[in-house]
Amino acid sequence: MWLNLAKTDPVRLREARANPELIDALFDPESAEADLHEEDYRQLADIAEGRAAAEEGSADWSSAYPWLARATGQGCETVEEYDFGYGPAFLLTPDEVRRTADGLEREGWSRFLELGAYYAKAAAEGKGMIGGVS
Repeated sequence: MWLNLAKTDPVRLREARANPELIDALFDPESAEADLHEEDYRQLADIAEGRAAAEEGSADWSSAYPWLARATGQGCETVEEYDFGYGPAFLLTPDEVRRTADGLEREGWSRFLELGAYYAKAAAEGKGMIGGVS
């Protein structure tokens, strides 16, 4: 299972909401506008589960680390018409990306997950995010 993320500008984000077929182009590695990130979702979940158990006494990482959960698509706006295989595409506006990047930093994920750096860079660039798990 892979977490797939694509940074995109706000205009393309709105276009993808209205026309989900455009999401394919954002995830085409040959596309000039592709700015992609992949993360092994199972490994990420295992790390988060172990950390939550050690720090919070519960393996429910999505409750212990709400910003990590958000960064992986939980509680986000979805595009039901576009399925990544393990659920629909999710969208984050540039403001949501900024808040998520800040939250990942506060939760301590920026120190050892590339995901935190990817969100921080997207926030600095004023980008939105489209993602999903395949």
